[in-house]
Amino acid sequence: MRARLILGLAVAVSGCGHLSNIRAFSTDYLEPSAGEIARLRVVTNGMVRGVPASDCIDWRVPGAGVMAVAKSGFADRNNGRSLGMPAGSWRLDEPNLASAELKVPAGKPFTLNFLSEGYGSAGRSRSCRQSYRFVPKAGQDYEVVFYEAGGCVVALRRLYEEGWTEAGPMEKAGLCRMTDAL
Repeated sequence: MRARLILGLAVAVSGCGHLSNIRAFSTDYLEPSAGEIARLRVVTNGMVRGVPASDCIDWRVPGAGVMAVAKSGFADRNNGRSLGMPAGSWRLDEPNLASAELKVPAGKPFTLNFLSEGYGSAGRSRSCRQSYRFVPKAGQDYEVVFYEAGGCVVALRRLYEEGWTEAGPMEKAGLCRMTDAL
C-alpha cells in the first residue's frame, strides 16, 4: 500500500513537470564539451540559471542549470570559477554577490533566467524574475549582470583587455512550456 502511494505521488508530480523545475534549482550548468564557444562571466546577487542552445526557458535541455547563486542551499559548484577573463565593470568583492566565469556555446541562442527575492523597507517583499536571451559570438568574452536593488538591473557587456563596451540589448525570453514556470 505504501509503495502505491509513493508511486502515485511521483506520477502526479512528474505529470505536471515539477520534477524538472526542482532539478533546475539543484543542477549546475554544464559547459559544452565540443564546438565553438564564448566565455561568459555571470555576476548576481540572486540566482542565474542558463539554458544552452535555446531561445526559451526549458529545464529539460542538456546542460541547463544554475550558473551562479548568491545564497547557499542551491547548486553552487560554479560560484567563484575563473577562466582568466579580462576585468569587467563590477567589483566582484561586494558582499552578497556571486560570480562565475563559464564557457557557453557560440553562434546559438543562450537563455538566462534571473531570480531574486529580498525585502525592502518596512519588510515589504521585492523580487526580480526575468529571462533574456542573446547569441554569443565565438571567441568573445561577455559579462552579464543580474542585480536586484529595489529594482531589477540587467546588463550585458562585451569584455576586452582594454575595457568593455555594451554588447547591445538582450531580448526577453519566454517559456518553452508552461510547466517550466519555476
